[in-house]
Amino acid sequence: MYRSTLLSIAAAALMASSISAQAACGPRPGGTQQPAPNLSHIKLPAAEAAPLGYGSIVGLWKDSWIVGGQLAFYSIAAWHSDGTEFDNVDLSPIVGNICQGVWESKGIGKVLEHHLGWWFDESGNPSGYFTIEQNLKMDRQGLNYSGPFDLKYYDNDGNLVNEVTGEMQAERLTGN
Repeated sequence: MYRSTLLSIAAAALMASSISAQAACGPRPGGTQQPAPNLSHIKLPAAEAAPLGYGSIVGLWKDSWIVGGQLAFYSIAAWHSDGTEFDNVDLSPIVGNICQGVWESKGIGKVLEHHLGWWFDESGNPSGYFTIEQNLKMDRQGLNYSGPFDLKYYDNDGNLVNEVTGEMQAERLTGN
């Protein structure tokens, strides 16, 4: 009840304020992100967790996106065995909170991922696209991964307008 009340108040405040509606799976070009909520309490029932295995990134993960040494936001990432990945970022749906990507294995416990998506102006019109490149390495237990990311924003003509780099840190969601 308390959480839903807070979410309702936050949604109303966002709608009433004049925020920029730029969608992306990361900080807006030239913008800042509010502090992210703590997701340490999220757990999956054992029946819903992907099997663990050294070198397999397939499964569900809690991602922490670190920019300039500070937590920028969290996401929940679902990595699929067909080489696709889906992120749900803790950004408002108004500014965009869904990302999709493709990935490929670069050896045991190593993954290269590429995202592509749209970002929008204050009126909700497409302003261009973004790409995210991630070069990730898993720990030996297959419970964590980390690595750098490079987020680039391009305008509708393909000109680079902003770049954000940082570090990805993730923890596998398990049934434990």
